[in-house]
Amino acid sequence: MKIKQLKLSAALGLSLFTVMSSSLSAQDTTKAPTKQAEMMVVESLRYLDQLRLNDALNVVSELTELHPDYHLAQMLRADLLSIRAGNFDLLARVQELYPITSGRLRNEAEVRWQYAHTDDAVAEMVLHSSVLKVGQQPHLVLINLAKSRLYLYENRLGELHLLASYYISMGTGGAGKQREGDRKTPIGVYHITDWVPGQRLADLYGFGALPLDYPNIWDQAQGRTGHGIWLHGTPSNTFSRPPMSSQGCVVLNNDEMSSLVTQFNVGLATPVLILNDDTDLQFYESEKIEVLTEVNAWLVDQKIAFDWQQVSVYRYPDEQGLYYATFPSKEKPDHLVHQYWRRGHDGGWQLVLQTLHPKRVETRLS
Repeated sequence: MKIKQLKLSAALGLSLFTVMSSSLSAQDTTKAPTKQAEMMVVESLRYLDQLRLNDALNVVSELTELHPDYHLAQMLRADLLSIRAGNFDLLARVQELYPITSGRLRNEAEVRWQYAHTDDAVAEMVLHSSVLKVGQQPHLVLINLAKSRLYLYENRLGELHLLASYYISMGTGGAGKQREGDRKTPIGVYHITDWVPGQRLADLYGFGALPLDYPNIWDQAQGRTGHGIWLHGTPSNTFSRPPMSSQGCVVLNNDEMSSLVTQFNVGLATPVLILNDDTDLQFYESEKIEVLTEVNAWLVDQKIAFDWQQVSVYRYPDEQGLYYATFPSKEKPDHLVHQYWRRGHDGGWQLVLQTLHPKRVETRLS
């Protein structure tokens, strides 16, 4: 009975978990080492929840052999060995001595488990609620901080198709960056502005970094400060980082960071939506059509040079009634037009902010 009480609370801090199947969606059953590792973590947790300690230990031991630098796997193995030896005092002592480290790793285990049991329809609902229209950019990145997940989509003639789903880490301060040094990850719509290979960076950034254009003009109008928000990899001795462990950047496993750049060729001007939605969103198709119609009509009336096929429109996350439109500039093809729309008191749509920024902004490392 003592093991039953400790198996998910004192040992792994997962007392809210229930016995569920560990099936993953089709795109997660690839042979990628990171996906295999994630499936093995979930499998070991399922065995543990069923009190099949030897099976759990066998899986996690194999995982540590495959990835010795996987800190979560090493912790799970140590916990399981302590449980099997009946050394519960050691478990409690470790948590007392290293509360931050052990807490962050247990948080990662919980995030991994929850993702494995999340209906794919939730992610699709978030996408449909956030993207009203895509232009002609090859890819779109959607990051849901509440789920510690990055979704990469391919744009096929205006239809978005999921290519990959990756676990990510965010800032230790959580979501919603407001000021320099708050260690929070911003919420908003951004674009990739550069590629910085790992050879030019400290080991902290791993394979390399894709800088984002935070703070954008909307952030600046709201008084938000800070800089240097990147998508980047992990140190060479770290397989993955806990969910909240960066200074505000979005951090991926090195293999997955590499795949974004080398396999999928995610590059300059790729839109990156960062939101923090942990529940299903409702979005009415009639409102979507209304917003798109109003934006299109306004652009036509103002005689702004644009190609509607290249216009993207998004619901701006965490901002009531705010929409964001962007498209390449006709006069300066290497620049993007950024527009922020909001409904006025008269019921009509108003362009509240507009700016023109270059697609590429060379990153200063000094």
